Amino acid sequence: MNPISAWMFFVKNNPEYLNRFAECFWPSQIISKEAAIELLTDLEFADTPLYIFGGWYGVFAQMLYHKYPNKYYSIDIDPKCKRVIEGMKAVCKNTLHIEEPNIIPVTADMGEYEYPEDPYLVINTSTEHVSQETYDTWRNKIPKGTKYFIQGNNFFECDEHIRCTDSMNEFLRINHALDCFEYKEVNCGMRPDGSPFIRYMAYGQN
Repeated sequence: MNPISAWMFFVKNNPEYLNRFAECFWPSQIISKEAAIELLTDLEFADTPLYIFGGWYGVFAQMLYHKYPNKYYSIDIDPKCKRVIEGMKAVCKNTLHIEEPNIIPVTADMGEYEYPEDPYLVINTSTEHVSQETYDTWRNKIPKGTKYFIQGNNFFECDEHIRCTDSMNEFLRINHALDCFEYKEVNCGMRPDGSPFIRYMAYGQN
């Protein structure tokens, strides 16, 4: 049984999380996550964990884990995210009797986070949600030589988006990623004004 069923069991019994959690499955969210996984096709794991900042409710971590089983830290500033991931894992163990994904939820501000283990890959799916100062502090903490993946968008209309860009070049510039070796633009639908909703993503090494 696919562990995604565990989330459905959890939100059924905890309906207060349902509306926000359902946003994880908007077409634009799934399209961008699938595109990110495609961009990360050369991953070769040892025992070194991956860190996902802006991990939200762990859906992206679960999608990656399904293809690349390893240890994942899912970091988000919203404490509800940790509760949902812990609930999902408990359902795997106690209700569905399947293996829990090795996803460790953490509640933290990405700019203040300290790595408990050296990372293999660092992912930031929320570059548009944080100030330039917070992003720069986060990026400067990535250990030298570590691969990283970043994602942002041009959806200026969302109040939570405080650092959007309107081009790939601008996205790469403000995120100090001009030397990334792979990048991609993904059309995720339409914005309220009818213009394309684009997610920008880049993959490089610090």
